[in-house]
Amino acid sequence: MKTPMTPVINSYGPPSGAPAQARSLNLKYLNFGLFAAVIGLGIFYLVNISSLTVLGFVIRDLKSESAFLASEKLAKEEEVNRVRSYQTLAARTKNLNMVAVGEVEYLVVPATAVARK
Repeated sequence: MKTPMTPVINSYGPPSGAPAQARSLNLKYLNFGLFAAVIGLGIFYLVNISSLTVLGFVIRDLKSESAFLASEKLAKEEEVNRVRSYQTLAARTKNLNMVAVGEVEYLVVPATAVARK
């Protein structure tokens, strides 16, 4: 006695109840969505890389300007220290015929009543 063979079930094909066109239509939308997402992310990546490159150049320029301003500040501080030095002040007072300070006398105010408002 022979036993009848069971039918083979293909799990990779469309289900027997669904039409084949509906399944392929869904894959078209899925593929288009994935393609659009990849293109969109690629454009987003390129825009961000371009922006970061420009910002890198701006930061480099600002760092060089900061270094220049720091050296200029040090030069100005040295100039101020040179002008305020004792030797420079002594030479300037000599050129202006000024007299050196001796004893200082302060005014003494008598203890009198002062009007208040």
